[in-house]
Amino acid sequence: MVKHLRTYALFFQSLFILPLAQAQESQWDWAPRESLTTEQQAQLNQYCQGSYINAWQATNIKGTNLTADLIVRDKDGVIYLQGAAEIIQPQSTLSANKIEGIPDQYYRASGNVTLRSDNQLIRSSSSYIGNNDSEPTKFNDAKFLSYDSGARVEAKSLSRSQDGVVFIEEGFFTTCEPNQESWKLYGSSIELDTKSGFGTAKHVQIRVGELPIFYFPWLRFPIDDTRQTGFLFPSFGYSSSDGLSFSTPFYWNIAPNYDATITPQFIQEKGEGIDIEFRHLSPYGQTVYEQSTFSDKDEGQQTLIKLTSAQKFNQYLNAGLVIEANPTEDRYPEANSTSIGEKDDYERSAYFAFNNGNFLNKVTYLTYQTPDDSNDKPFEWLPRIDSSYRLANSFLDIQIDAQYTDFYDPEEDDFDGQRTALNEDIKLDFSGAWWRLTPGVLTQYRDYNLHSYTSNTDSNASVGHITSYIDSSLLFERSFSNDQARWRQTLEPRLSYLNSPFESQDQIPDFDASEPTMTYSQAFSHTRFNGNDRIGDTEQVTLGLESRLYDENNNEKWAFKAGQIFYLEDRYVGIDGDSDKDTAVDDSKRSDLLTSASYNGGRYSLTGNLNYNLDDGEVNLAQLIASMEPVDDIKINLSYLYSINNTDSDDDAKQASIGSIFPINQNWSMFTQYTYDFLEDEATKQIAGLGYENCCIKVSMSYQDWLNDDDEFDRGVFLQFTLRGLSNAGNANSESSIADTYWNQGKVGY
Repeated sequence: MVKHLRTYALFFQSLFILPLAQAQESQWDWAPRESLTTEQQAQLNQYCQGSYINAWQATNIKGTNLTADLIVRDKDGVIYLQGAAEIIQPQSTLSANKIEGIPDQYYRASGNVTLRSDNQLIRSSSSYIGNNDSEPTKFNDAKFLSYDSGARVEAKSLSRSQDGVVFIEEGFFTTCEPNQESWKLYGSSIELDTKSGFGTAKHVQIRVGELPIFYFPWLRFPIDDTRQTGFLFPSFGYSSSDGLSFSTPFYWNIAPNYDATITPQFIQEKGEGIDIEFRHLSPYGQTVYEQSTFSDKDEGQQTLIKLTSAQKFNQYLNAGLVIEANPTEDRYPEANSTSIGEKDDYERSAYFAFNNGNFLNKVTYLTYQTPDDSNDKPFEWLPRIDSSYRLANSFLDIQIDAQYTDFYDPEEDDFDGQRTALNEDIKLDFSGAWWRLTPGVLTQYRDYNLHSYTSNTDSNASVGHITSYIDSSLLFERSFSNDQARWRQTLEPRLSYLNSPFESQDQIPDFDASEPTMTYSQAFSHTRFNGNDRIGDTEQVTLGLESRLYDENNNEKWAFKAGQIFYLEDRYVGIDGDSDKDTAVDDSKRSDLLTSASYNGGRYSLTGNLNYNLDDGEVNLAQLIASMEPVDDIKINLSYLYSINNTDSDDDAKQASIGSIFPINQNWSMFTQYTYDFLEDEATKQIAGLGYENCCIKVSMSYQDWLNDDDEFDRGVFLQFTLRGLSNAGNANSESSIADTYWNQGKVGY
């Protein structure tokens, strides 16, 4: 371990003890941040120390304008300029101590040579500039700058062809600032094609600081955002159990509307594989095909496949499909760079939809592949047809939802059948400036044609139900002064009455019913269950009180909510469908006290929910999510979840997490995360990391110890870095963590 720490220390030391290049800044037209205008400073990100300023401007001069201390022309037409020599043309300016040549043919320059144009600066000790294709423009001991991209080159020899391709011999390429050269790409020969937006290099070293971290015999890399066929930056890793791992993505720009990424994978002790992503963009939408295949030395071939498509033909019609598959029987690729992951069930679905504003129709065909035969297979839709219509005005709101589903049990060991569901919600809206009254009627009808595989019999069942409700609220408002600003507070009492009579549902199966978590918002719902299989019985009154605070710009800053349900009748319909009027499934007279609070501020945000049982004096649900930035660049994220007395004890949770990002100085930051499960009495995630960021590089190294999906603890050291203007590399834990928050996909800042 000491040896590894010494290696990491050496890496970071060489990474960020950078050579200062203040003396060279003027050679690059570099202006430090403090000398820039307020507008120019606003365009810089927080880590950049300055900007390149191109003072060159095109002129109205036609032809060529020559200036120098001494100008001589010989009998052969060769012009000699000595002392402050300068050649001004409409699109460029060449200056040097000495210049000789024939106008419109060639120029030779020596001593402090500078060539400026709209987007480029070239400096050298000597140069040859040709105006024809017989001999390219060449600069010795050259420095090259692209103002737009910030790309800089230093080379023993630099030449440029007539079509703008730059050739570099024994030089380096970087996008870092002159005084902060965190990374450089060295090559024996480098070619930059400014038109295609890509560069190629031979015998490449990528150095971070002065430490070589990569070597490639040949490398293709981007110099702008142009799409181009070629290898992307590879990723690599090493572990004691798997050995060396390596992947080299290849991007294929097939056409403007479709492309592919092919990624070979290699793990020394496991095997090798290949990932494929193919994208196609039609006039109507996008289609993506993904495949990950890995040949494991012990388990054999492992494959995952996914095809997605979403097409919108016009403003009314759209269609799509999802096809996922695991053809290798519950074996999953060890290395996988696609969006397909390990699942219990893989979806195969297709839909066609018609949308005419308030009239919606959709047909969905849905099946699954369940690789593990020991898992229960979900019901399939063969098909499902949804149709809804809404008519709403100032006083009347009518919502009609109809759904037909042909459920199929792929295991054929229990039951399946067809279900027709019809829901019609009609409500009136009476309101004034400070009050609202909304009476309504919800009509629900269910019809089933069922088949039992256990008894090989068919049956029919149906149920009709009418629910009535009245929702009402009052709105009070006041203004008050807060730090000499006018704020506004609202107070909104709410009262709701719901009457859903008991209806026997012993013969009604459960295809997709579920019981929602009780919250303040759910307390005002007109149904007890999710899905269309259960019609919950209840007679209840719900009381609620809401208060909101708005600042002088009418932004909601605080929101407080509290409510409780008072039951006038016991409940007899349960999620399992057994409904006996003589046996209540819930005889409580009131719900938990349901509270919620939220705050949105510049440096702090808070969301909290608390369910408190007044009868037992117990908290059944406590949830807190807080994000804080007490001072600039310090971020603290807190979360706490306490959820007990669930229908399924496996859903009980009691855990807390704290994550933080603290800046050490302008460039260095430390991030930590700690998650503890109180039910298991153990820490499930522990992370400590260090990050560095400047204008052209972002690096993080972290130690992580976490409980994986197999309920086993895993740990590792993860290193990631982005060379801005080139690519990113490294390895990151697939588990979500504060490291992801710091990394932010390599973007500037946290």
